[in-house]
Amino acid sequence: MPKFEYVAKSPGGDIVQDTIKAANAHAVRAYLKDKGLITLDVTELRRKSFIDRLPIIGKSVSGKELLIFTKYFSILVKAGIPVMRSMKILEDQTENPYFRTCLAEISATVMGGESLARAFEEFPDIFPMAYRNLIKIGEESGALHEVLTRLHYNLSKAMKLKGKVKGALMYPAVITLVAISVVSFLLILIIPKFVKIFERSGSALPWITSMVVGASNLLVKRWYVVIGGVGGSVIALKFTYGTAAGRLFIDRLILFPPVLGPLLIKYSVASFASNLDMMSRGGATIVASLRLAISTIENAAIQKSLGQVIKEVEAGMTLSDALDQTKMLPNLVIQMVAVGEETGALNDMLETISDFYEDEIDANVSIMLSLIEPMFILFLGGVVGTIVVAMYLPIFAMSKAVTKH
Repeated sequence: MPKFEYVAKSPGGDIVQDTIKAANAHAVRAYLKDKGLITLDVTELRRKSFIDRLPIIGKSVSGKELLIFTKYFSILVKAGIPVMRSMKILEDQTENPYFRTCLAEISATVMGGESLARAFEEFPDIFPMAYRNLIKIGEESGALHEVLTRLHYNLSKAMKLKGKVKGALMYPAVITLVAISVVSFLLILIIPKFVKIFERSGSALPWITSMVVGASNLLVKRWYVVIGGVGGSVIALKFTYGTAAGRLFIDRLILFPPVLGPLLIKYSVASFASNLDMMSRGGATIVASLRLAISTIENAAIQKSLGQVIKEVEAGMTLSDALDQTKMLPNLVIQMVAVGEETGALNDMLETISDFYEDEIDANVSIMLSLIEPMFILFLGGVVGTIVVAMYLPIFAMSKAVTKH
C-alpha cells in the first residue's frame, strides 16, 4: 500500500505533519477531513530503491521481543484500550529501533483503514503466517484478547522448546571445537619441534609418525589449503541447503543419527501438535489449521511427508489415518489423535501430545549430555594419546640404536 506524507492545519491553527498509508491521496484527504483537519498538502512517498532494501545489521526482531510484544498487547487489549492506542503505547515502550519503526508503520496502515492482520502481513519476517492468521481470526470473531493470550502461551512454549533443542546441539558443537583447537595446537606448535629432531637423526619414521608429521606440515606449510577447503565446504553446504532439493536431502540425512534423529522428530511432533491445537482452538478449519501447523515445521523432510496429510483430510480421511500413512510420526501420536477424534476431544489430546513430547525432549537432552562428556573424553584422549605415541616411537627407536652402539 502506498505511503503518503501530509501537511494539515488544525482548527486551532497548528500545523500537523505526518505519514500515513492509504489506497490513494483522496483517502488521505478523507481521513484528515474526518479528523477535523484542513489538508494543505499530500505527497506520495517514493518506493524504496534496491539499495534501500539491502539488509542492514540490526534490522531484525528476536523471538523474545515478539513474545514480550504479544504479552503486553494482550494485557492492553484485555484492559479495554483500543488497538490504535495499544499500538502507540507498545511503540513507545519498544527498545529495538527497527521494531519501533515497524510498529509505527503498522499503526499508520491500521489508521488508513486496514485490519491489524493485513498490517502485520507487510512484516512476514517478524510475524509468522500462523501468527497473522490467528490475529485475523481474533479480529473477525471479536476475541482478539483470547487469541493474543493463546499466542503468548504458544510462543513461550515454542521458545523454551527451541532453546532446549539448541542447547542440546550447541554442547557437542562446542566440545568438537575444543577438540579441534587442542589437536591443532599440538600439530602446529608441538609437532614441528619433534620433526627437527627426526630430521637430524635421518632414520626412517614409523607409518603412524609419518601420518602425524604429514598432518602437521599441512597445517603449518599449507594452511591456505586447509582454510580454503574448510571455507569452500561451508559455502558449498550453505548453497546446497539454500536449494529445495539440497535442504530436503540434508534434513533427511540428519534424521538418521541414533540420538539426534529421534530428538528432532520429537521436537517437530511437539511443535506440530502445539500449533495445530492453537489454530483449531482459534476457530480455523482443520484443513487451514493443518496447512499452517505443517508450514511451521523446520525440518523439510518431515514437512514434505506431512504435506500429504492435507490432501488426504480434504478427501475425507480422518486425521489419524492420514497421519498414519506418512510413516513419519511415532505410533503413539497416531493412537492419541485417533482417541481424540473418537471422543471429540482432539484439542485436549493435541495439547497432551505437545506436553508429553516436551518432557521426552527434556529426557533425551539429559541422556545426550550425559553420554557426550565421557565420549568426548575418550575421543580426545585417544587422539592426543595417538599423537604422543607417534612422536615417541622414533625417539625410543633412536635410544635403542644408541644403546646397541
